[in-house]
Amino acid sequence: MASSGRWAAWSRRLHLPSLALFVAVLIVWELAARRYGAYVLPPPGSVVRGLGAIVKSGELWTHTGASLYRIVVGFGSALVLAVLMGLASFLWAPARVVVRDVVTVLNSTSVFVWIVVSLIWFGLTDMAPIFTTFMITLPVIGATVVEGVESVDRRLLEMGQVYRLSGWEKFRAIVIPSTVPYLVAGMKVGFGLALKVSVVAEIFGVTSGIGYIMNYSREILATQMVFVWAIVMVAIMLVTDKLGFESLTRRLERWR
Repeated sequence: MASSGRWAAWSRRLHLPSLALFVAVLIVWELAARRYGAYVLPPPGSVVRGLGAIVKSGELWTHTGASLYRIVVGFGSALVLAVLMGLASFLWAPARVVVRDVVTVLNSTSVFVWIVVSLIWFGLTDMAPIFTTFMITLPVIGATVVEGVESVDRRLLEMGQVYRLSGWEKFRAIVIPSTVPYLVAGMKVGFGLALKVSVVAEIFGVTSGIGYIMNYSREILATQMVFVWAIVMVAIMLVTDKLGFESLTRRLERWR
């Protein structure tokens, strides 16, 4: 019984079920690639070689850096505005209604609409994907911040009233710590969405970045490179989640 318990613990620690699934996917992938050909589905080996090639040539850092710059600017701007929306919702009750209506309208607007509008307004510049990323991630983060503000324990607010704290002091000392879990959850979802949206916008509006190079690879029939850059996108999200958001969550929990 003890040995089976230790095996189960090691299995979870080493993620053995996930590794087994990964190996099974690779086997099916290889068989399907042989069946349908490299243009439709390149074999895993060619994708690995393609990944090594972009690392050696420096393309990985060039295009990934360009995409991350646009994502950080668009996502960061949305984050700042979302926090300000939360502050307004806390200080002024009518603002909460306005923020909810704005979030509803933005959530109802298609990504393609913002891409077209950004191309009309900004042309083939970095601002096109930045603007699109901003408009798509703002309602996601804004909705979670407002939800966090509404979930604040009213007894803590009443205590702040007793100690004659100002509106800003109550927001900083009570509301922000209480909304941290909501904010981090919104940031995680928003960043994943920002990565996907920015890459799509890059296909239409710029000459660098992951979206651009994926579309270029498709045009020159280098299907394996499309898969390579898709793997890069997945790696960015995993690294950001593990090293970024999980670390941020731990620090904010200690701060709370």
